[in-house]
Amino acid sequence: MKHLYYNVSFNESKKVGILSKPKDWQPFPIERSGVPVENIDKLILTLKNGKYADFMFSVGCAYFLSPRLKELFEHYVADSTLIEFYPVPVVSEQYGDRTYYLLHFTRWCDVRNEQMTSFMPRSKYPARMVLDYNKVCNLTIFNSDSYNISFLMRDEVRRAIKREKMHIGIAFDPVECSGVPEELQKKGYACANPRKPIWKCLSFPKGKIW
Repeated sequence: MKHLYYNVSFNESKKVGILSKPKDWQPFPIERSGVPVENIDKLILTLKNGKYADFMFSVGCAYFLSPRLKELFEHYVADSTLIEFYPVPVVSEQYGDRTYYLLHFTRWCDVRNEQMTSFMPRSKYPARMVLDYNKVCNLTIFNSDSYNISFLMRDEVRRAIKREKMHIGIAFDPVECSGVPEELQKKGYACANPRKPIWKCLSFPKGKIW
């Protein structure tokens, strides 16, 4: 079965480098969803431990897009007020200097199916994340407070990225979605069903697990 939505994160690759922030850079992290970006006009990153790619991650817990990946995002994003792009210079003695774009979400999106999403005991991150189709049907690239250092995208955006060969360094992990219309299910897209989490039958020690 195919999935309508995917969780997007950085996939460490020997080919792809890391963007390093200046020492003692503030604020840290470089950006946070729903919080205005600060000092971005003073930020200069350095490419380390690999080559450039269209999708890159920084030591300051932020994602940066190449100009052509930014253009693809702009083409597919359904709500232009949700995402901002900030140009940031990147320097590299070996591969030359380039301009990348900080990806920033201006707010958090309410996208979970609260009845079907389940959490491990004493954890704020879900062990099973289920999206609500009625909440995400008009979204293509968005975030959720269920994922601290990642975001989500619709399958058509994922396929476009792979078609244009801009997927190096990107991990696409399928996310369940409830309420998927029958016409999409006929096209092979999965629809989440309720199930009992296995840890409901287990016992855990008191206190935080992580």
